[in-house]
Amino acid sequence: MPFKQLALVAMAVFSLFFSGCSRIEDPWKGVQGQPRVLVTFPPLYSMVRQIAGDEAAVQCLCTTTGPHHYAFNVRDALLLKNADLFFSIGLTLDDHFVSRMLAADSRYQPKHVALGQALVAKNLCRINTGSHDHDEHEEGHDHQHGDMDPHVWLGARQAKAMAQEIAVHLAELTPGKKEQYEANARAFGERMDALQKRGREELKTKMENRLISFHGALAYMADTFALQIVDTIQINPGAEPDAHRLATLIDKCVKENVRVLAVEPQYPTTSASKLILEELKRKGVNARMVEIDPLETARINELSGSWYEEKMAANLKALMEALP
Repeated sequence: MPFKQLALVAMAVFSLFFSGCSRIEDPWKGVQGQPRVLVTFPPLYSMVRQIAGDEAAVQCLCTTTGPHHYAFNVRDALLLKNADLFFSIGLTLDDHFVSRMLAADSRYQPKHVALGQALVAKNLCRINTGSHDHDEHEEGHDHQHGDMDPHVWLGARQAKAMAQEIAVHLAELTPGKKEQYEANARAFGERMDALQKRGREELKTKMENRLISFHGALAYMADTFALQIVDTIQINPGAEPDAHRLATLIDKCVKENVRVLAVEPQYPTTSASKLILEELKRKGVNARMVEIDPLETARINELSGSWYEEKMAANLKALMEALP
């Protein structure tokens, strides 16, 4: 098909897409006198609620579906069209749908801030490019993040920095609330500092600080709590390791006496993690699984300002119970 015809088809599709918005009730209906803030996924929702309090209306795109597999719809387009501010992570975590949403209709766009990309370099971890290179491509999966690990919300230091950035942009919308936002961001940061301090002190009492992660999401959490991620079960979520990879993981656990495998509630216990655990026990390694939530999804009825901090504390508790 000639380029001009392709362009006309694309315009027609987008026209139909946005004409559908007029038949859907405005998801911001009833919001008056408050900034309307849209976020991509639960940790950002929770952080914005903590900083803004009741001074902003906040809505979340990805709740029960994580950002890796999210596809936006007509209601999301209306949320974006009528929002005042739009927060994402960036670093290619949510860019695959954010860029499409922003490109779909450039006439109606809120200010967009990619909070992960706004972090200074010292707050970012590079993706491991060793034997379990997170950039490795597996057919049918798209979980590449460029050079920098995008899972920044799992780090206390990074969450603190993002909260400060959120306060800056909220204050641009409502300058009269600037001091309130800054105070809330400081309080949030102090709680993050306290969580990191408590976690390191508690985990220091453990004989081991090493574990195998489910997928490459835990680098920032490991940095926060002084843990060591020895290797990763799945390079891409949903892509089970082959026999050679399984053998490598098992051999590494045996040789280095790694006894904890981290799994995620978003992905039921996989056959790979079960096989690794069974084989380790057969070889005399008393290994166990621990459920660590990467906080990429949330139940709708659980989503709140306190959700993020509660989940981070729950992850710390799970680590304390699992590590020998």
